Amino acid sequence: MVKSRTKFPREGEFVVAKVTEVQKQYVYVDLLDYEGLDYESSARGMIHISEISSRWIKNIRNYVRIGQRVVLRSLRIDVDKGHVDLSLRRVNSAQKENRIKQWKYALKFENLLQFLTETEGINMTLDEAYELIGFPVLDLFDSHQEAVEGLKENGEEILSDLEGITDEIKTNLLKIIDENVSISTVSISGKVKLSFTSENGIDQIKESLLDALKVIEQEQTRNININYIAAPLYRLEIVSKDYLDAENILSDALETIEKNTEKYNGTFEFIRD
Repeated sequence: MVKSRTKFPREGEFVVAKVTEVQKQYVYVDLLDYEGLDYESSARGMIHISEISSRWIKNIRNYVRIGQRVVLRSLRIDVDKGHVDLSLRRVNSAQKENRIKQWKYALKFENLLQFLTETEGINMTLDEAYELIGFPVLDLFDSHQEAVEGLKENGEEILSDLEGITDEIKTNLLKIIDENVSISTVSISGKVKLSFTSENGIDQIKESLLDALKVIEQEQTRNININYIAAPLYRLEIVSKDYLDAENILSDALETIEKNTEKYNGTFEFIRD
């Protein structure tokens, strides 16, 4: 269960649920991330057979089973009665994949806070950690994934801006993040063939490559690397969290180099790996 600020989901929200009961016309689930009514261990929801599949259903058990974790879309919520109507058929594969991915990041985010509360010398409950750190950090981002990756890349700055966080808490949390969070990246690489015939051709090569390095601000998970191979070849590598972003960075870097070769009447070629 991942802690949520609300006891029930919003209408139209995609939720992760666990199937607890299967009947001929209805499926009942626990909504893992919501507290529900005060007497409930978690919010509960119901899926009518008509919301299981757009096809005719002979046996509802062919679609769901007890204990199965499913991604559903909330249709109607009655907060006073604790009723949540849900749909399985209104969730496509891309929505399911994205929701599960974000849910896993939400679990990772909560685990970071849980590890902090279990650190020697840190006298704090998980609820207190959410109030002091978790929710304020989430307010800065659009998703748990962005929050986790943001803490990995800029944790010192983010935590320093929050009120009420002692140096001891910050130091321990940054250590926990460093040991438990890694960010997946993609890379694009190739060889740059670059030469100038003028007397100061070496300086012009340096200028061209340095200008290429400056097309973005170098970061831990978003950077450009250029290394010498053997004249006139240089290895160019782009690293980013997103493939499209990496391609855009590569395009800007190559355009910068090409402008310098035109400026100094040099020759330029890029050979992608």
